[in-house]
Order: sequence, then C-alpha cells, then structure tokens
Amino acid sequence: MYRKEKKVFFRDPFIYRTLAKWLHRQLRDDAILEHVVQEHLFRKYGEVFYFKNDFEIDIVVGGLKIEVKAERSHRGYPKDVTLLSKGEIPMFLLRGM
Repeated sequence: MYRKEKKVFFRDPFIYRTLAKWLHRQLRDDAILEHVVQEHLFRKYGEVFYFKNDFEIDIVVGGLKIEVKAERSHRGYPKDVTLLSKGEIPMFLLRGM
C-alpha cells in the first residue's frame, strides 16, 4: 500500500555517509550492517524485502528471514528467523566500513 512505511537503502554506502554528514546525523552501525547484508543478498537473489508486524525482520528473500543486529538481540524472534551480529558477517563484506 502507498501509505505503508518504506525502508530506503542506498546501494552505495558513500551516498549514505554523505547524506548523513550533510544532514548532521550520526551514522548508525546497525543500519550500515543491514545495508551490507541486503546489498549482498540483492546481488545474489534479486529482490530483497522486509517484514513488519508485531516485530520487524530486516531481510526477507526467498525462504530466508534475517535480522541484522550490531549488538546481541534482547528480544525473541520466531524460530525461522536467522539473527546476524557484526561478528557473524563475513569480513570481506565489511571491508571499507
């Protein structure tokens, strides 16, 4: 639906960093991590979605449901949701962050 919330991620982290600086906003580690994982999965599978109801799932692609967290999550997610923290994301994806 048109009025529903939308997530906007820039494919190039340079744009994200530049806009954050221009708007005098602090970069959020969890948003950058989520962007990196989304971009990788977008290149591999094509379309990437997110889900929000009682809780939010950052990435839904194919049969995968992934929640990306900069720190350990304190809330419970359904069993079919994979939680990824910064330490679990491959280093080659994080290069240049």
